Amino acid sequence: MRYTQIKAAAKAMGTSLATSTVSELLRSGETRAGRDTEKLVPLVAILLAKTGNDHPAAAPWLDEKAWQARWEALDDRDRGRAAQPPATGTEGVFGWDDPLVGLREGAGIARLEDRRTSTMAATVGGLAALGMYRQARDVAWELQRSVLETHGPRDPEALAVRHVAAYWVGEAGNRRAARAATDTLLAECRAALGEEHALTRLARLRLAAWTTSAGDAAHGRRLYRELARDGSDDRITLLSRLGGARAAKTVGEIDEAEDQLARLMPDLVAEYEAHHPVLFAARIHAAQARWKGTRCAAYGRQSLERLVADATEHLGRAHPLTLKARACHARLVHADGDPQRSLELAEQTHIDALRVLGADHPYTLAAGSVLSVILAAVDLPATRALLGRLCEQAERALGDESRVTLGIRHNLAVVTHHDDPRAARALYEEVRDARTRVLGAEHPHTLLTRLALAYAVLALDGPDAARPLLEEIHRARVRVLGPAHPDVEVTRELLRIAGQAPPALPAGRSEG
Repeated sequence: MRYTQIKAAAKAMGTSLATSTVSELLRSGETRAGRDTEKLVPLVAILLAKTGNDHPAAAPWLDEKAWQARWEALDDRDRGRAAQPPATGTEGVFGWDDPLVGLREGAGIARLEDRRTSTMAATVGGLAALGMYRQARDVAWELQRSVLETHGPRDPEALAVRHVAAYWVGEAGNRRAARAATDTLLAECRAALGEEHALTRLARLRLAAWTTSAGDAAHGRRLYRELARDGSDDRITLLSRLGGARAAKTVGEIDEAEDQLARLMPDLVAEYEAHHPVLFAARIHAAQARWKGTRCAAYGRQSLERLVADATEHLGRAHPLTLKARACHARLVHADGDPQRSLELAEQTHIDALRVLGADHPYTLAAGSVLSVILAAVDLPATRALLGRLCEQAERALGDESRVTLGIRHNLAVVTHHDDPRAARALYEEVRDARTRVLGAEHPHTLLTRLALAYAVLALDGPDAARPLLEEIHRARVRVLGPAHPDVEVTRELLRIAGQAPPALPAGRSEG
């Protein structure tokens, strides 16, 4: 739009916006952003009116409070750096958890001296801050290509840039590809830089993260433990401890995860500034662990309501961690007996995740899985269609045996069970076998699928065939969860019912 068109549109809206003001707001320069966002509001509204909401350029501006907060944060950042030398262009590109803060100077990590590569690196960080992970991945990939043309693959600058490219491939959804790239990168960092170099240790941290999220949580947990024990006292060690707690939660050791998070939180608070994303990540993991350990929806709901409010205020409504907290909150609202409110929350969270992160991102797929659990109570055909799409997207983006993929396939089997127990039985068997390979036979997620399979066996073959399966599951749950856990009481009651040979039990429980 021309400046005069913007001025005319503002007048039609009943707002005065001088051409000189528009020129000032739109000009390109290195000046500080300033905190006066109110004069930007009408300009943003006018430009959005001429841009489709599904256009990538519109995404960062749809949430008014979020973009205003980011704008003000730019001003805060610029004021804090006013007396500092120009940035190297690498800030923010290594991820929201800032693993290399405090290590860059003297750690052997080369500065990006070339203006073009420095600008591309800064662009990656800017796109990431806006939640535009796929675009950040594309620019990071071009940055890697550009640097490798002028540097050898084991040059420190090239290794740093390869870290960036591998990380954003994973954050954009392809965890397996990120794991493979990081595994290769770790070997080359060790050969070129040595075991103690920050880039080598960062590769170990990222490899543990991608291994865990790509489906092998037990191995990821071992990698985290090895890194945490190497004696270093820095953010990489703190993040390895946080990752280890998350992996413990993933493999079903809930008490251990809660204990690790409780001991870690004071160290995180001492290291990171208030409202840092790492602190929100730790709070999300702690809330999930409490819910998995107690099944007390009312308590978990209150905890997550506070967490969502804090994350929305300080990170923005569409930040990936906020979206994750919102999806967890919707699930607990449903478990607490408020289906209509939970459906509204889950639908809006999934819409925002699709808009900000894209259909293939793990957080979007997880939000869709939560939505399917809630939607199943009111509209089975719509749920079945949603889960079919999610399965295709998850298998393409994350692989057949990703934790997220297997959770979605489990939910699809549960929905299928309502109409076709025989088809559901085959799906349960596939998911059980995959979860046994990936997680182990007694992981809580595997046990949930085994229990759902027992429901199907009961419906098809009767109580005599189902009872041995239920007995095995009950004994395993007692060993894994303890005799007082709510899930143990579920299998105890099912054994009692199966012994009385009831007509048929409903489909198994969904996972969300």
